Amino acid sequence: MTKQWTTKKGTHRGGKPFNKTSLHRLLTNVTYIGKLRYKDEVHEGEQDGIVDPDVFEKVQARLNRNGRSGGSEVRNKHGALLKGILRCKACDCSMTPSHSTKAGNKRYRYYVCLQAQKRGWDKCPTKSVPAGEIERFVVEQVRAIGRDRLLARESIEKASASVREQIAALATEELLIQRNLAQWQNQLADVIRKLPAGDEDSVLLGILADLQDRIRENEKRLSEIRIDSDGLRKTMVDPDEAAEALASFDELWDTLVPREQAETLQMLIRQIEYDGMSERIAITFHMAGIKSIESRLLAETPE
Repeated sequence: MTKQWTTKKGTHRGGKPFNKTSLHRLLTNVTYIGKLRYKDEVHEGEQDGIVDPDVFEKVQARLNRNGRSGGSEVRNKHGALLKGILRCKACDCSMTPSHSTKAGNKRYRYYVCLQAQKRGWDKCPTKSVPAGEIERFVVEQVRAIGRDRLLARESIEKASASVREQIAALATEELLIQRNLAQWQNQLADVIRKLPAGDEDSVLLGILADLQDRIRENEKRLSEIRIDSDGLRKTMVDPDEAAEALASFDELWDTLVPREQAETLQMLIRQIEYDGMSERIAITFHMAGIKSIESRLLAETPE
């Protein structure tokens, strides 16, 4: 079973059976041999190790042989952490992973603005950005937010406000459709009354068919709106609990294998907007992702 504890709000965490993810974190945690991990570096810790270093190294060798971590290129097919979520602010379009190989077969990864790629390099002020550089920057920004509870709460409340705006827009659309449906239903009844039994008035039949089509299409849209609204409401999170989840992101990021790192970022972040002129980024969190991260990073934390 994983570690079990109770938050300040009385919420129970952990106490779940180990799965492949939590077991791998346990087996690769250098804390158990008296060391500490910081970013890509491992340092001597102040605590005593409780696992024999030779045994630990043998376990790492076995994991590597079995391909558990998959190396640095398993972030996804193109080795890009931010694929699908990075956008060029100047062109309002996606930035797609790319790479080039130079002397010595050294591979350089980039994210390239689709506008620059399709219409010409001079069409975009951003053009491209080194992949490793912006990936590290984004991760550090998320970690920094996690370390600062006030900043984390502010970011979460901003994301929550965006969700509330979407819900409000859907509610407005729903109200408009309901009014239209009531009007069309009355018109439909009126047309039916004007059609004598057995009469095949082509004009009235055309109006009847048009009204039926509009009613059917808008009833379908009404159903979609209600499903979307329910889905958005379910993504709403408690700011304090979400801030706690982001704090755990900082602690556990380096214990994740590359594939898990990519999955975690894709789950947590809805969009990253990069301004090549000012070299600034704007991160928009995915509310549903924060709930998933809360479960993944808190409930599965091993002892």
